[in-house]
Amino acid sequence: SEVPSAELVAFGDSAFGRGCLVAARLIETGVRCIEVTLRGWDSHVSNHEIHQAKVQELDPALAALIRHLRERSLLDETLVICGGEFGRTPQMNPAGGRDHWPHGFSIALAGGGIQGGQVIGETDPAGSRLPYEAGIPVENIHATALNALGIRSELELETPIGRPLKLCEGQIIPGLRRS
Repeated sequence: SEVPSAELVAFGDSAFGRGCLVAARLIETGVRCIEVTLRGWDSHVSNHEIHQAKVQELDPALAALIRHLRERSLLDETLVICGGEFGRTPQMNPAGGRDHWPHGFSIALAGGGIQGGQVIGETDPAGSRLPYEAGIPVENIHATALNALGIRSELELETPIGRPLKLCEGQIIPGLRRS
């Protein structure tokens, strides 16, 4: 069907924006799992310039997706996860970039019964590679997402060769679910 120009503008004139618009339409038709990818965040050089350009694509599209789902009463039953594959070093390198940093990163969650407007966890501002007591293990994000989707994260399945396999080793993050 023809997409109203105001909707196209809201999602942004980019491949990612159009991907988010298609994702919204797919959710409306009942598709259960969708991934929209925004590449190009690898900023070993000129970090600030690269990320400033990327957020110009990300922000309008993600906001429009969430707004679209809320307006159609689909947000409570849809979990939106926005995250990268890992983080960036706390310090800038000599080329004005930030290198790979799997020890800390951010994920935004919306919908799916998640209580919004919170910041939970933190990374060590000194950039220690040691586990930080206020950090959230990745497996806890998995457990929380599974729970939001109505899947028991502690469920154990059996592989075709009879090996037990847990869906997730994590714990649901307290305070993220709406009561």
